[in-house]
Amino acid sequence: MKSRWIKTLGIFLLTGIFFTCVEPFSPKLKDSGPLLVVDALFTDEHISNYVKLSMTKLSLIGASEKVTGATVIIQDDSGTSFELSEFPGGLYKSDNPSFRGEPGKSYTLYIRTEDGKEYKSEPAMMYEVRNIDSLYFGKDKVTLEDGYLQEGVRVYIDSKEPAENKYFRWTYEEWWEFNIPIPKSYVYVNENNIYEIPVTKVTCWKQDASDEIIIESAETMTNGEFIKKPVLFIPSDQSDRLLVQYCIQVRQLSISKREYEFWDLLRQINETGGDIFDKQPFQVNSNIQCLDDPGEQVLGYFQVSAVKRMRKYLTHQEFNEMNLPRYYYDCQLISIGRGDPETDYITPPVTFNKIYDYFTERNYTFVQPRYDDHNVLEKLDFTTNVCADCSLTGSVNKPDFWIDLK
Repeated sequence: MKSRWIKTLGIFLLTGIFFTCVEPFSPKLKDSGPLLVVDALFTDEHISNYVKLSMTKLSLIGASEKVTGATVIIQDDSGTSFELSEFPGGLYKSDNPSFRGEPGKSYTLYIRTEDGKEYKSEPAMMYEVRNIDSLYFGKDKVTLEDGYLQEGVRVYIDSKEPAENKYFRWTYEEWWEFNIPIPKSYVYVNENNIYEIPVTKVTCWKQDASDEIIIESAETMTNGEFIKKPVLFIPSDQSDRLLVQYCIQVRQLSISKREYEFWDLLRQINETGGDIFDKQPFQVNSNIQCLDDPGEQVLGYFQVSAVKRMRKYLTHQEFNEMNLPRYYYDCQLISIGRGDPETDYITPPVTFNKIYDYFTERNYTFVQPRYDDHNVLEKLDFTTNVCADCSLTGSVNKPDFWIDLK
């Protein structure tokens, strides 16, 4: 689903919460000039709220132009306003964590660009959001388009608390610990100087964030409750997420009916393969308007949401108890000696120094030497770089909140 609906939101130039482009997408821009793209999320959390501004180009091939030098203000319905500070890259943030939303109030976004154009959002109400009662994992399977049955872990939530608001959206962040399979244990200087070193960069952590549209109306649910609401499916044999320890944090956001319809239309566009400039019912309208030219199209949405979070770990032992297919790294340890066929492309005479240079220049890591019974160097062992150094695909820094449960 990711790549399909990311393609739909390509028009937003996929800034911040509006995701990362995977496939090229060039929607019909009709005869318009550059359009303002607004990515703004204002919550009741103790975080730095943000607004990201950019401009489209007539062709969406290439990077968007960041909008700098703008004045960005968020105002509540009592007239209290706060001006956001500008950071590099068209980012505007509140540098005061105490500036946050309050359920029951409505908020309006004002933007004045450096060239004097003014934009204003509709007042957006912040609705109370109910708690997530539980977050848990379960064994599940899905049938792919080719009929293949894929097994994995499903992430669910329960949310039963009565709430006045009936519209919800969910996002999530994932972190997982992983170990590379073939760590580097020796350093090669030359064939007469190979020495052992402590093994490092074996354990790292990766992070990912949702880019799916996960929304639902409680009006369609019995008593307005969400029981075993699916959030994410993880194919167990497709990534290293579940091999050591996995963690997910789910955010439940209250949204207005207006914003629910915005996300729902985007989801429909994705499913039908249209674009956001199609005729009704697939015309997606922002809640932001240009005051100087009300007919100007503005892309994006001023999102106002109260938020509840819950975090949950899945350990290696718990995953094993599910008896699911496991992921295996596509890593090979290759041993190369001076007479092996792999050295045919090396200019004679073949030496171990040339073997080392040849393979390390081709994204292989030297792992260890091999000696014969007389302690004469016989072969050099290599593996691909990502199989020997976890920092190439992850971070050696453990997340601040991380608890080792394994």
